[in-house]
Amino acid sequence: MADKLLILEVLGADGVLFKEENISSINVRMQNGDLIGIRPGHTPLISLAAKGTVKYRVGEEQKTVDIDAGVLTIRRNRVRILTTGAR
Repeated sequence: MADKLLILEVLGADGVLFKEENISSINVRMQNGDLIGIRPGHTPLISLAAKGTVKYRVGEEQKTVDIDAGVLTIRRNRVRILTTGAR
């Protein structure tokens, strides 16, 4: 089942800032204020992500990572955010 789950990568100029696997859902705030929910099989997408908290679920646990604004891409269950910082 792991191959049908999401991978979240937050990338900066120096490489990977954050990575988590086996994610069942991700919520990201877009630059225009919309909140999008991402689940396995999501349509490919390129968009601008707003600075804020990305919420995601691994098993029964909800987790978060804070990001600076950046570019979000979704392709083949891999969610990447290119940004200047993550905490």
